Amino acid sequence: MALHPASWAIPEINILSAEGFSGRADLCVMPNEGHSIGYEIKTEKDSLSRLAHQVRMYDHCFAERALATTPRHLAEARQLLPEAWGLIVLDPVSHEVIERQRLPQLQEQDLAGRLILETLRVEELNGLLHHLGVTRTHTMNNDQRRALLNTHYDVATLRELALRTLATRENARVTATRLGTT
Repeated sequence: MALHPASWAIPEINILSAEGFSGRADLCVMPNEGHSIGYEIKTEKDSLSRLAHQVRMYDHCFAERALATTPRHLAEARQLLPEAWGLIVLDPVSHEVIERQRLPQLQEQDLAGRLILETLRVEELNGLLHHLGVTRTHTMNNDQRRALLNTHYDVATLRELALRTLATRENARVTATRLGTT
């Protein structure tokens, strides 16, 4: 997160898609200006055994992708990661960034905004709809709620509303944190 001073950070966001990709991204960063960046984090205690699946999953969802890992995993990571992925070296104990060995390359596909909206709960979606004056939401499913929101807000506004909603959550696994200035 230290690499992105003006952005939103969403740890542990679920990735579920019709294309069969599912799992959890360690960290999604949504800069104020720009596209999503998905980070897979591998510490000293982790293994790289699931990395191939995680690469496919991240490639499906994020505009930029990077592996943040400790020196223990560097040699194997260089062999497993596609060239388009960034590579960041972390301190084995503090997990602070030591070095950026490779910058991630941008791809057009960026589904992170959709993932954030899909993370919202029924009551959160209803709250956003109520702000629009839509009060009869009890018969809608979440896909209908999201579709209605999409007809009233542009992508950037809806993304910001979803992030602000996640930021107000307490005691939840998926939240959003504002980094730096707005």
